[in-house]
Amino acid sequence: MHYKEVDYRASSLNMVIKGLSSSIKEFQRFGEKNRWYDALFFMEDSEHIFGLAFIAFQNYINASIKDLTEQGGKQLQLEHYRHGDILPASGYTNIELIICLANYIKHKEDDNEEFHNHTKRVLSQFNLNTDKQCDITESAVFRGLDLLDENWDLIAIKDSVLRWRKSAAAHILGASDSGL
Repeated sequence: MHYKEVDYRASSLNMVIKGLSSSIKEFQRFGEKNRWYDALFFMEDSEHIFGLAFIAFQNYINASIKDLTEQGGKQLQLEHYRHGDILPASGYTNIELIICLANYIKHKEDDNEEFHNHTKRVLSQFNLNTDKQCDITESAVFRGLDLLDENWDLIAIKDSVLRWRKSAAAHILGASDSGL
């Protein structure tokens, strides 16, 4: 085993996602107890929590690329995002979608700036709304969750991100002759 295969970031990601998942479940339980708390309230309350999960995934993914390559940079990141599972009818991977959903939530409230071209292109390819003033029911966050896991299960999405890292590590380290 190559020493870079050791994923010391996974336990932190697990803790963060478990906590965010618990927060989502609290909103769901609240909705079960309070009839007035409908799906719209749930979406309004949970969009940013799901967004935080995407940001945590993005941080983990980008840091993993740096760990595995000992380099950083946008071009290298874009190359290694391709190690994810290609999502149907898009040509993009689940990892690319996660990265763009993180960018979406981070920049959604920016008043005078458009989304970056890559973010806009990927979201558009998935037919996700890039209008910053869209109705909550049209939010790219929820439509993206539908594509990543039909149950909006952050743990399942995290597991796919961890599988991506293993695949990326095998590809990157297999191509490297640096040894141990």
